Amino acid sequence: MPAPLSARLTLAVPYFSQNDSATPQGPRMCFSSSCAMAAAFLRPGCLAGLGIGARFRQDGRLEQLIAQLQRGIPCPVGWLHHGPVDAPRGGGHWSLVIGADPAAGTLLMHDPNGDADLVGGGYRSTAPAAGRALPYSERNWGRRWMVEGPGSGWWLELS
Repeated sequence: MPAPLSARLTLAVPYFSQNDSATPQGPRMCFSSSCAMAAAFLRPGCLAGLGIGARFRQDGRLEQLIAQLQRGIPCPVGWLHHGPVDAPRGGGHWSLVIGADPAAGTLLMHDPNGDADLVGGGYRSTAPAAGRALPYSERNWGRRWMVEGPGSGWWLELS
């Protein structure tokens, strides 16, 4: 297992908004946008023929995300963005972890829907570039990700 992260780490992942879709499906494209960002980073030019392994997991912990980042692999994550942080609820959403700052207690996130209000729920802004490289607190975002307790986060392990 890689050593614990001691300094800020950010992967240079391209940002794609789900809100600039040419179709009316943009509000439903968070998963596609998050995975497309990861794919474009891992295999530039690959969107025509991927070649990336992916395994859906429901056992996510922050340490697993950090380990993937240390390998140079961004992490698509599924979490609840509705309701207050102490009672997150339905309306699942996907975004992409691209970095971490242990000193600040944050994960850097490309959120294809914009800038989430992690405490109150919903979004502060859904402008097309509002979700680029956002520092989401491990504490508040983690409660929305691991809603069934430690080790219950939804994520894609990419290889």
